Formats: sequence, structure tokens, C-alpha cells
Amino acid sequence: MSRYFQSETLCAILQYRAAEQPHRQFIHFEDSSFTYSECLQRAKDVASALQFHGIGPSQRVATMVTNGIKAIDLWFGCSIAGTVEVPINIELKSNLLIDIVSRAHCELLIVEESFLDVLIPLREHLPPILTITAFLDHTERNAELHQGAPDETSVILFTSGTSGPSKGVVLNHRANFRLANAIIDNTKLTEHDVLYTTFPMFHVAARYVSVLAAMIIDGSVVVHKKFSASQFWDICDNNGVTAIHYLGTVPMMLWNQPSRTNDSKTTVRLAYGAGMPAEVWEGFESRFNLQVFELYGSTEQGAVTMTNSENRRVGTCGQVVEDTELEIHDQSGFKVPANSVGEIVVRNRVSGIFFAGYLDMPDATVQSWRNLWFHTGDAGRLDENGYLSFVGRIKDSIRRRGENISAWELERIMDAFPSISESAAMGVPSEIGEEEILVCIVPEQNQTIDPSTVWRYCEEHLPRYAIPRYLRIVESLPKTATDKIEKYKISFLTIDTLDRTKF
Repeated sequence: MSRYFQSETLCAILQYRAAEQPHRQFIHFEDSSFTYSECLQRAKDVASALQFHGIGPSQRVATMVTNGIKAIDLWFGCSIAGTVEVPINIELKSNLLIDIVSRAHCELLIVEESFLDVLIPLREHLPPILTITAFLDHTERNAELHQGAPDETSVILFTSGTSGPSKGVVLNHRANFRLANAIIDNTKLTEHDVLYTTFPMFHVAARYVSVLAAMIIDGSVVVHKKFSASQFWDICDNNGVTAIHYLGTVPMMLWNQPSRTNDSKTTVRLAYGAGMPAEVWEGFESRFNLQVFELYGSTEQGAVTMTNSENRRVGTCGQVVEDTELEIHDQSGFKVPANSVGEIVVRNRVSGIFFAGYLDMPDATVQSWRNLWFHTGDAGRLDENGYLSFVGRIKDSIRRRGENISAWELERIMDAFPSISESAAMGVPSEIGEEEILVCIVPEQNQTIDPSTVWRYCEEHLPRYAIPRYLRIVESLPKTATDKIEKYKISFLTIDTLDRTKF
């Protein structure tokens, strides 16, 4: 394993790997493989195009691309040009898309051709839109590489809002490398490992705990567009995958697959991520003959706690990593005794390893750092030996299909539907893990609501993962004296709840 590159920036490591091992196969996507030198050249083509279109260091460019080599090209190209990339969730539509791109002050929006039908009707509210083909259609190939510094902003990732709009998390290179290195150090990944991801490149997961981690260890990474539970292990075996990353419902989806005679003979030796249910953890390890490394973290902080080979406790998220502090606080901000449930709060021991703040949201940034601790909005407990157990979410956010969904944003979309007076969105238990979405809707006076019409409206205005599975039409919502909806008083699934899968 070699980590001797000039600086912890993507430009530095990509140049180093391309110079040291230009012909080493690095990225495998579908039926194609790409060497370090090929990845660097493709990134230089993107950097040249950015300069051709007048985009310089520190300026912002939004990208909207499906998973694959093109998404990686744009990521690498923006990085070596010093441009701040704003990756957009490819399922965003309408006002949610406009809001994020405009708040990020992007100079350009680079997209796949397949998204033009969604974007063209919105173009008067967006910066100039170029397809990847049109963006790269120029003859100049004289990119000036921006070496940058670890503390320079590299990316702005929009994560779910809790009581307001989604927040743009500002991350520098140091934070990104720190997340990748936390995975490497705890799992003991080596240059012989082949990583595998199906997660989207507009999240930290695929970028930093898979692609960047593979580059740091001088390994390789297999990238696929979509997750397939039925084909997962065959894909791993056919590509020699040794390390897989999981999130959310993935472990249960794999666990629920029919047993195969060769389940224990897979090439995979370890699995790392967040969401391994305690009740299947050891069975999962035994059935697939691998070791599980569970972690707790976020876009803002990267990895906060993680299990490792020498020191772990099944069913927990491990102990706090060495450059971070973690406590459990009560509602008054005081530390609670061991094994008591409260809010998970964290802070960094080393400067610059967490996010730099929420984009153009100073009040939200300050509020999140109350009393010198970052308040995660998550509930958890620490045992007497410092092992963290994740309990749930305090904040008004719904976790579904690996995505954090802002209930506030979802309600705003629902309330814009004709005939709906107000709504309340909430997460309810899912049979495969994480949550499903229940929305209670109150009709306008003397109005009748057709659920089929509501679901069609949701399909037009919401990402797939945010479309509610359950609808309930009610006369009113429980509220406080100050007119705030008391969601805890709403029953989960009642006889009058409509299920989209059965409607």
C-alpha cells in the first residue's frame, strides 16, 4: 500500500497514480475498464472543456449524470480544474431542482441527454444547460491543472433538510480523504482489494468510501449503475470483488435472497457500511463467509464511529474514531449516563476534517454547532465501553431506500396540490428495513380528493424514492397551541390508510 503522493487532493493522487502505474486497471464499469492514465486523460478533457467554457477555479458547476464512468470523468475533471462540483440527484424535478441549482450559484449545468425532457421546461430558471456531448465538443486540449490544497472546497453535496430546505454541505479535499482513510484503516484494505459500489456518485458513499478509497490503496473498483439483489454475488465473483459497501436496506435484501450452494464461496472477504441489522449480523457473516464492519457517520462528519477487526461488538456501530469526540446528550445539552438514550453529538479533534458549513446558511450552521458540539439530530446510546448503538432519528427526516428525505420539502410539494389544505409526512416501519413514507392529507373545505390523482401528481413532482407509499385522508391534524403538527400523535397504519402497492 502506498500513500506517498504530494498532497491530499484528488488532482495530486490521480497524477501520482497515472505517473507511477499508468497501465494499471483502476475502474471497471459494465464491460469496460479504465487505467489510471486513461482516467487522468479523460479528466483532462473535462478540465479543458471547463476552461473553454470560461469556468475557472472556485467557480461552481452542477452535474446531473447517471452512475458510471461519465460521472467519474466529471468529478475528476472538475477536481483537477479546481472547479467546485455540485452533483445533483438525478431524480430531482421541478422546483426542488431549481432551488438547489440556484442556491448553489452554479455557472453551468452539465447533464446527460436523457434528462433534457425534464430540464428544458425549467431552463429559464437555470444556468446554461449543456449535454456532456456538447460540453466536450471543442478542439482545445490544453488543460491547466489546478493542484489546489487540502483545505480548498472540492464539492457541495445537498443533503436532506429537517425543518426546512435541503442544505448544501461544503466539503474540502481533506474531509473527503479523511473519510476514505477511516474506511481503509478500520477494514485494513490493501492494494489487492477490489471494491464494489452501486451507489450514486452524487453522494459521499460511492465517491469517497469506494472510488477514492480504491485509489488511495492502489486497488481497483467496480462501479455499476444499479443494485441487483439477485445478481449481486455473481457480479462480485465475476469481477473478483473482495470488499463491498452497504447502506440501508441492502443487507436485508441480500439476506432475503434464496440460499445458494456457493453462498460461502464468494470472493468477498469483507462488507462495510451502515444498516446491518443486529439480528442477522452474525448469520450474514457465516452465510457469506465474510466480516462485517459497521459504522456511524454523515455527509457533514464522514465516519464518526466504526468497528474494526480487533475491537468490535456485534450490533453496534463500534467506537469513536481517534480524531473525533462523541457524547450522548439530553434535551438540555447535558451528557447522559452510559446506556441512556439521547442525541448523538460530535466534534473534531483535528482542524478541517469535518464540513466547512452549510452553503449560504450561517444560521443553520451555527445552530447545528450548539455548545461546541455538532448536533446530529440522531438518537443513540453509548455503553460503558464506548460502543455506539444507533437508535433512530430525532429530527423530522425520513430514511427510505438509502436516501434522507426532508418531511418539510415533501409537505411543501403535497400542499401545492389542488384540493389539499395541508399535509403531514412521516416515516413508518418498512418490512425490509429503514422506512416507508406515510402522508396524511387534509382536503380543502368541501373538496374530494382522488388518491390516484395524488399519486400521479407525486410521480410528476417528486423523486421516485420520495413518492409516499401510504396515503391517509383525514379531516384534521393534531396540533399544539402554536399550530405545530404533533406527528407523534398520528397512528402509523390504520384501517383507512391506502397502500400504493395495493391500490
